[in-house]
Amino acid sequence: MSSEELEDALLGLGSTYRTLGEYEKSKQIFLKGMETYPDNKAIQTFYAMTLYNLKEHSKAMEILLNCLTETTKDPAILSYRKAIDFYSNQLDRIWK
Repeated sequence: MSSEELEDALLGLGSTYRTLGEYEKSKQIFLKGMETYPDNKAIQTFYAMTLYNLKEHSKAMEILLNCLTETTKDPAILSYRKAIDFYSNQLDRIWK
């Protein structure tokens, strides 16, 4: 199996486990995928969906926000990139 085929297979398997409700299996597949293909934003996005299903909402949002700011070409989002990145891992924090 080529590297590209493995990359696609890991994404597909992780996604399939997620849709079948096998969230822990899905998580492990996506962790392996992200370790092997750290620049693959699709794997990270599907991993975030799995984290959502596992009630790890804060981590899921952090990953999605980072994927957004790292891949978007939207000038409005890019103008707030520093703020989005700053808040991405502290969404529940109340600033006093």
